[in-house]
Amino acid sequence: MYLAMNRFKVALGKEFAFEQIWKNRETNLKNVNGFIEFHLIKGSTTDTYTIYALHSTWKSESDFTNWTKS
Repeated sequence: MYLAMNRFKVALGKEFAFEQIWKNRETNLKNVNGFIEFHLIKGSTTDTYTIYALHSTWKSESDFTNWTKS
């Protein structure tokens, strides 16, 4: 199993729009070889942004790498 994480800095006041984009986007991930699941996690907030982390789980690192190159 391989775990990947990406971080995003979202400007204050734009969090709801960001979350809606992620929730309502078209995705084909469930059909990608080796993909298991992902979670969008809302983190801490500073004076200018909120941190979000995207945590994805793959069967292998090579499955993840292949997806990033597709």
